[in-house]
Amino acid sequence: MERINKSVRIFMGIKIKEYRKRMRLTQNVFASMVKAAHNTEASWENGEREPSMAQLYMIAKITGAGVSEFFPPLVDEEGQVMEKELITDFRNLNDQGQTLAAAAVKGLSQMPEYRKKNE
Repeated sequence: MERINKSVRIFMGIKIKEYRKRMRLTQNVFASMVKAAHNTEASWENGEREPSMAQLYMIAKITGAGVSEFFPPLVDEEGQVMEKELITDFRNLNDQGQTLAAAAVKGLSQMPEYRKKNE
């Protein structure tokens, strides 16, 4: 069976670390919860290795996340994954963050070097 590629492992590691930190757990504690060695859990977070399917299921169960949360999104027919992620990220910001983000996007959209060329 082919191992998943590095970019997927890195994404998965970032998500595992993100969920572990949200739960305010050390790598040692989290590793013991998913029945893995500390250095194994650390290698997941560093994108060097990926958890087995059984371990990933356990991670999802412990964190309350869906298994799919640990994989990068698949691009839909129209390639609009980035827009969906931006909207989700924007909605997660508080009022001040949303104001700053909107101003930054508005500013960039008015700069010729960042505008799309008319097709």
